[in-house]
Amino acid sequence: MWRFVVALVLVSCLAYGAGTIGTGVLAANSALSRCLDASTILGAGGDVSDQDLTAAHGACMGLKQSPPDKNTLARVNAALDTIVREMKRRQASGR
Repeated sequence: MWRFVVALVLVSCLAYGAGTIGTGVLAANSALSRCLDASTILGAGGDVSDQDLTAAHGACMGLKQSPPDKNTLARVNAALDTIVREMKRRQASGR
């Protein structure tokens, strides 16, 4: 019986830890998607709302501070350049 209780506690701890890690991964993927999607839309000549552009900028900045790897950092930097250029263009046009 004692082994069963210990095993149950360990499985519960592992499940909680995996869930917590999974949540962090989902949040990072969401930020990466927000950052890269806005840049891709702009690069293809599409339009992104001011609110989405600001959210994408924030997501890119957050990813830049703790990048998952150097390839992802390069993609985030390129996306951030596109987003910053668009933000400056909108400021200059008074939008």
